[in-house]
Amino acid sequence: MGVIGGGPAGSAAARLLASWGHRVRLVTRPPDRSRALAESLPPSTHKLLDEIGVLDAIARAAFYRSTGNTVYWASSEPRVESFDGFGFQVFRPDLDRIMLDAARAAGVEVQISDSRLQTLDVPLVLDCSGRAGVIGRRYRVPQPEHRTVAHVGVWRRADSWSIPDQTHTVVETFDEGWAWSVPTAPDTRHVGVMVERGAAYDDTLRSTRMMRALVAGAERQHTFACDASLYRSERYAADGFFLVGDAGSFIDPLSSFGVKKALASAWMAAIAAHTCLIDSSRAGVARAFFDGWERRVYDDHLRRSRDFARAAVDAHPHPFWIARANVGVDDRAAPDDTAVRVAFERIRQADDIEFAIDDAVRFEPQPVIRGNEIVLEAGVTAGTSGETLRFADNVDLVALANVACAHRRVPDVYDAYCRAHAPAPLPNVVSGLSILVAKGILHART
Repeated sequence: MGVIGGGPAGSAAARLLASWGHRVRLVTRPPDRSRALAESLPPSTHKLLDEIGVLDAIARAAFYRSTGNTVYWASSEPRVESFDGFGFQVFRPDLDRIMLDAARAAGVEVQISDSRLQTLDVPLVLDCSGRAGVIGRRYRVPQPEHRTVAHVGVWRRADSWSIPDQTHTVVETFDEGWAWSVPTAPDTRHVGVMVERGAAYDDTLRSTRMMRALVAGAERQHTFACDASLYRSERYAADGFFLVGDAGSFIDPLSSFGVKKALASAWMAAIAAHTCLIDSSRAGVARAFFDGWERRVYDDHLRRSRDFARAAVDAHPHPFWIARANVGVDDRAAPDDTAVRVAFERIRQADDIEFAIDDAVRFEPQPVIRGNEIVLEAGVTAGTSGETLRFADNVDLVALANVACAHRRVPDVYDAYCRAHAPAPLPNVVSGLSILVAKGILHART
C-alpha cells in the first residue's frame, strides 16, 4: 500500500502498517527548514507515541522539554497551566526525521523526491500530505469565518526570556487576533501572530503586548508567513483512499493539539486500512468508522475554538473574534455531564440499589476497535436518544449493564465485573454505571 507525506501522520501510519505485516511505500518531499514551525507535544501525546513505537527515540533526541503553558487570554494577568509530567518542544523537520527513520526501521520503503509527479500502483493510499492535500484537496471545504494567516519569526537571545518559566509555550490574545511562542532551545523561540489578513510581520507583532515585550532585545533570524485557515472534508475515506491528519482537516492551533491530532488520525487510519486489507467484507464498515471519527474530532475542536473565541470577545470586540465566537457548530453532539454527575452521586451514596435495563433498549452491532482491527460487536442503544454505546474509560458498558442487573450493591457489581471481565479501577466502573443511568439505558431504584 502507499502513503503520501512524511510528516508525523504519514510516518506513524506507515510504521504501524509495516509492523503489522504490510508492504508500505511512503513518498514525501524534502523538508523546507526555512519555513518549518516549532510545535508543542503535550504529555498527552506520550501514549500515542509509545503505541506507534517512537516515544523512546523522541525522548533520546534531546528535544527541549516543557513543563506547561503561560496564557494571557483576554487578560493582562497570566494563567499558568502546569503539565502533569513534561512535554516536548520540537522543531518539526527534526521530529519528522526521527519518525521517518522509525518507519524505515519497521520496513517502510521511503522515497524522498522533489518531483510532484509520482505514481503509486497500490490498492490503497493514505493521503498524509497535510495542507497540500494531494488527494484531499478535491474534497476540501473551507470553514466559514476562519480565514487565518500565520506570521512567524524565529528569534534568539543570549540572556533569558522575560517569562517565569523558560520552557513554557506562551499564548496571548489581542484585538485583531492571537499570538504564540514556542521555544526549541533555551536561546531560540518561534513567535507567531495569527490574524485574518496578510500583513508585515513587524506590523502584526506591534499589535501584541506580551510578545512584543518578549522579543525586545532579541535577535530576529528570519520570518515567513503561511496559511492557517480551518477546513474539513466532504469525506475522509472512500474505496481506495483515506484522508489522514491535515490532509483531511485542519483545526485551530489554539489547542496545541495539531501533532496529537495527526498522530491519532494516523493510528485510526492504520487500523481502518489494515482491516480493509485483511478482510474486504469489513472494508465499508472500516471506512465509515474512520469517516465518522474524523468528523467528530473536527466538530469537537471547532466547538472548542468557538468557546475560546467567546471567552475573548468581551475584551476584544473585533470582527476577528466576533465571527469566530458566532461560528455555526452543532452543540447537540457536545458532551453534557450534568446528568452523569447526578447519577454518579446517587449511585455513590446508595447502600442498596436495584438496576434494570430499560424495555426500549436494543443491543445492536456496532464497529469497535479490537487490537489493530475494526470489528462488529453488540452495542447498547438507548431507546429515547438512539445513541449507541459500547466502552467508556475502558469499561465494557454492555457487559456492565448485564452484570449490574444481578446485584444490588455497587461493590458487588464491581467485584462481579472485574472477575468476569478485564479488571478496571472502581471509579471507572461507577462512572460507567452513571453513564448507563444518565442515558436511560439502566433504571436505578434505591
